[in-house]
Amino acid sequence: MQKLNEKVRAIRLLKGITQEKAGQYLGTTKANFNRIEKGHVDVSPAKLARLAELFEMNPAEIENFQSEKDQAVAEVEQLKKEIAYLKSYISQTGDLLTESETFFRYFFKLLLQVFPGDGENPVSLSQLNQEWSKLVSFSLHEYEAHRHESPLGIAKQRDLDSTVMGMHQQFDHYNKRKIE
Repeated sequence: MQKLNEKVRAIRLLKGITQEKAGQYLGTTKANFNRIEKGHVDVSPAKLARLAELFEMNPAEIENFQSEKDQAVAEVEQLKKEIAYLKSYISQTGDLLTESETFFRYFFKLLLQVFPGDGENPVSLSQLNQEWSKLVSFSLHEYEAHRHESPLGIAKQRDLDSTVMGMHQQFDHYNKRKIE
């Protein structure tokens, strides 16, 4: 963040005004104006008002002035924050994909246990839908408990583990009914 004296210098240079002209406008010398710009002399409210007239600005505009360099630095900082956020999001997405892959591999193994493939009795889509419905109905209470979290938060490992345990219970229950 620039100090007031640095802002005065940046505006003066931007407007193409010499130190000598600015000093004369304030009723002082070039050397004294140089001391103002270097921060050795404070800019009083009266001097700020006179400088505002010279720069065709108001005092608040001078106080809030950002040089192109400051604007660029602020933009770079904002971009760094956005990049950090996106990297975090990408990292979470990678975790979610890994968890999803684990989930679907386990789900596939459980399906093979429930519907062993003998080649002669293919599993129908309705059978798969029934098993999926059992899983979804089991996990709805889990969803309700976490519905205010982000989708990535819901898919964290602890939720994946409880879903897999629920699937296993559902398939065990299904197998017991099948034996009876």
